[in-house]
Amino acid sequence: MPWEDQKPIFRPEGVHMGVMRADPKKCTRPRGSSCQLCWENCPVRAWELAEGQEPRLAEDYACISCYNCVVACPRNAISIIEPYHVDGGYFATLPSGLESRRPAKPLDAEGKPDEWTALEKAVLNRRSVRNFKDKPVPEHLVRRVLEAGRFAPSAANCQPWKFVVVSDRALLNEMSEAIWSALSLVAEMYGDDEMVKQLAAAAESAGQLPGSFDPRIAFGGMTSLGRLHGPVLHGAPVAILMLEDQRAVSAGGINIGICGQNMTLVANSLGLGACWVGFVTVLSRLPGWMERLGIEAPWKLVTSLTLGYPKFKQEGMVPREYRPVTWFRGAGPVDEQAAPLPPFSHRST
Repeated sequence: MPWEDQKPIFRPEGVHMGVMRADPKKCTRPRGSSCQLCWENCPVRAWELAEGQEPRLAEDYACISCYNCVVACPRNAISIIEPYHVDGGYFATLPSGLESRRPAKPLDAEGKPDEWTALEKAVLNRRSVRNFKDKPVPEHLVRRVLEAGRFAPSAANCQPWKFVVVSDRALLNEMSEAIWSALSLVAEMYGDDEMVKQLAAAAESAGQLPGSFDPRIAFGGMTSLGRLHGPVLHGAPVAILMLEDQRAVSAGGINIGICGQNMTLVANSLGLGACWVGFVTVLSRLPGWMERLGIEAPWKLVTSLTLGYPKFKQEGMVPREYRPVTWFRGAGPVDEQAAPLPPFSHRST
C-alpha cells in the first residue's frame, strides 16, 4: 500500500485529546498538600505537578478520556471540560463529538426509580487498576480468579483458553523491560516523519491491524510507555498470561475476552484489582520468549491480566461515550436520539 493511503492511519489529523481541569479551590495541593493521586492514576501521565499549584495538563500531553484522575481524586476536584474525539479521517469518532454520560439510573417496569443489583454495581464501578501495593497475592486467591475464567462460556463449549501465571518478581521485571525496549523503538519510529514510513510498511507486511496505531495507543499508551512513564506490567505482583487455542470453534478472541471479564470481576470481589495489558503480546515477536514461557502451537499469547492489591482507590462510576440505540419493537426502527436520556453533567460526582 502506498504511503499516501497509509498516511491517514499513521499521521491522523483532527485529533482532540481530552481536556481536564483541577479546581484550585477543591484541590489540596495549592495549600501545601503532597497529594498527587490524579497524576499517579493517569496511565499516560497527562498531568504535570508544580509545588503550591493545582495539577495542570502538561504541554505535550495525550489524554484518552479514561477519567482515572476523576475516580482517584478524594476532593472531587477534577472536571471534564472536553472528552477525546477525532473530527474526521480514518479514526473519526462516529458520530463526532460523542456525548459522555454516566450510567442511566435503574427503573422498574413502571418507570419508577429502582436500585442497582450488587452485580450491576460491581460492573459499573469496576476500573482498571495500575497502582499496586508491594504485597504478594496469596496463591489460593489467584486460583479463585483462574477458576472464574475457566468456567466462562465459550462457543460450542470449546474452552479455548490456557493460563500462564507469573509471580516471580525478577521474571516480571525482565518481561516488562523487554516489552518496553521494543515499544520504545516503535514509538521512536512513529515519531519520526521518515522512519514512520518504514514502520507502516513493516506493520502492513506483518498483517498488523490499523487499530494498533489508534491515536490513543500511538500518542497515549505506546509513546507514554516509551518515555518510561510507568512499568509495562504496572509493578504488579502477578501477571496472568492468557493463551488462545488457534483451533477454537469460532471467535476465539471474544471467548478470551469473556473469560478475562469473569476474572476481573471476581478479582475485585476478592479485594484485588486487575488490568488488561495487551502489550504483553510483544513478547511473542521477541526471540526466545515463547520457548522460555512454555508457549507453543496451537496456543497463542493474546493478552494478560496484571493482578494485585490496589495502592489507593481506583474504582468508581465514570461517564462513557453514549451511542444511540436503534430499537425494533414491531413498527420499524426507532432511533433513540428522538428520546435521549438526560445528559451527563461534565463535572464529576
